[in-house]
This record gives sequence, structure tokens and C-alpha cells, in this order.
Amino acid sequence: MIRTLVALTGLSLVLGACNAPPPPKMVDAFANLYNGNAAAVPANVPVTVQPPVGVMFSENVEAHIGAVKDANEYWGKIVPASLTNTVAMADTNPLYFSAKLLDMLKRHFPGIAPVHDFNEAVQQRKRSVILVDLRMDYAQRSGQTSKMDIDLYFFDSAMNPVSKLNGHAEFTIPFPAVHGGMQDMTNQAIGQLDRKISATVR
Repeated sequence: MIRTLVALTGLSLVLGACNAPPPPKMVDAFANLYNGNAAAVPANVPVTVQPPVGVMFSENVEAHIGAVKDANEYWGKIVPASLTNTVAMADTNPLYFSAKLLDMLKRHFPGIAPVHDFNEAVQQRKRSVILVDLRMDYAQRSGQTSKMDIDLYFFDSAMNPVSKLNGHAEFTIPFPAVHGGMQDMTNQAIGQLDRKISATVR
């Protein structure tokens, strides 16, 4: 049961197949997007966000989405359809993460719109940009704890990073388990970001 759970949640599974897709390696949030070190951005600094606002996603977000897709495809070829843990697959559906995050951001910044990179943001005359980063520490079996960190990096009109807000969540996989807690962690982390935006962003 746990083997099927972990496999279909897109987490790292080395329990039964050495060829299972590994979890993605985390990179700097600014990788291939901005010439700088994300760790140098100050946290929780009050910031003014001026519209129009753009939002973009880091390589870590894209890597997580790709890992879930790859794992589902891999284990879909091995696990019979009758044994597929559809609850776990729904729990890790990346659409849940993106929909909840964008819904929260739109409540604070109604006109926010996706951009692919900073060049596009400048071309579209965005005055503020929010870069979304996702860092995961994937649990592999019951008793282990998955950790999720969603970071929002705020860039001013000169496209310089001025502040970072973090939402953190954890989920310990129980025994028995039917899902890996991805939606629970998503809700917790986004809830923290929602409150921090209300407190620090003007």
C-alpha cells in the first residue's frame, strides 16, 4: 500500500524499482531567470507592489510538476489500473497547487498575470514581479516527514529583488496511508503566505 502510495504521489521511491524516477534536484530560485543569489534577498521586508503585476515560476516549480508527471507515467505502466491509488494521484495533482496559489495572489493583486521571464515583464511594462519558488523534501515511507517551502520573491519596477516571504508546511506519512499530504501542505503554506502578504505588502 505504501509502495503504491509513494510511487503515485511522484515522490522518490527506491523501495522496489531502481529505475523509478528520482526526486528533482533543487536549484537556486533565480536559476536561469535572474543573475543573483536568492539567498541574499531579505525576508519579510515591507514592500510596495505596484500594478501591473507579473508572476513567474522558478525551475523548481517546473521540476516538481515534471516529476509528478514522470512518476505517474512510470508507475502507470507497472501498477494495474485496478490497484491505482486515485486518491494519492489527486492529492499530488499540480493543478491544485497552481490553482490555490494563483487564487490567493489574485485576491491580493487582482490584475496579476503570468510572464515567462524578466524580459517579457519589461516588454509588458510590469511594475512589479512576483517569482514563485517551491522547495520540497520528499518523504519515502510511513513515519517519514515531507517538507514544503513556498517562497515568494518580490521584484520592484527596476526588476530588483527587494523582499522574500516564505510559507512552510510539513506532513508525516502515517500508517496506513492513502495519500502523501500534498494538498494539506499546500493549504498550510499558502495560508501562511496569505497572512504574511496582508501584514507586509502594501
